[in-house]
Amino acid sequence: MNILFVCTGNISRSFLAKAILLDEISKNSIKDVQISSAGTGAYPGTAADPEMVKFLTDKKIPVPVHASKLVTSEDIKWADMILVMEKPHYNHIIKTWPESAGKMEMLGKYISPDHPDDEIIDPYGRSPYHYRLVQSQISLAVSNLVRAITPGE
Repeated sequence: MNILFVCTGNISRSFLAKAILLDEISKNSIKDVQISSAGTGAYPGTAADPEMVKFLTDKKIPVPVHASKLVTSEDIKWADMILVMEKPHYNHIIKTWPESAGKMEMLGKYISPDHPDDEIIDPYGRSPYHYRLVQSQISLAVSNLVRAITPGE
C-alpha cells in the first residue's frame, strides 16, 4: 500500500504524519507500506518545521530526512491512499486529478469516525497551543490509521 499525506507547505502536518507513520510501521513490523508526503503550495526543498522536528525528537521518534515538494500527477498515480489535512487540499486535488476521488480522504476522519470531514488546521507560525493541538490530532489519527490498515485489527 502506498500512502500519500498532503498539506499546504509540506513542512509541518504532512511531514509529521509521515514521520509518525514511518515509526509506527517500523515498531509494528508492518510490511508492504510505502509513505510519501507533498504539499499543494509547497516551496520545493524547504526543510521541515523546527517545531515538528522538536516534537519528534522529544517523543524519540526518528526524524526523516525531508525537503518539501509539490504534489504531482506521479504522486497521485503512485498513491493507493491520499490523506489530506483540509478541505481546500481535497478540492485542489479533485479539481486537478478527478481520478483521485476514490482514494482520497481527510486524515481527520481517523481522529473520530463520527467526524469524517474534520480538518487539521495549519499551525505554522501560530501559538504553541496550535502546535500541540495538531501534534495530538495527527498522533491520534495515525495511530487509528495503523489499526485500520493492519489486517486482523
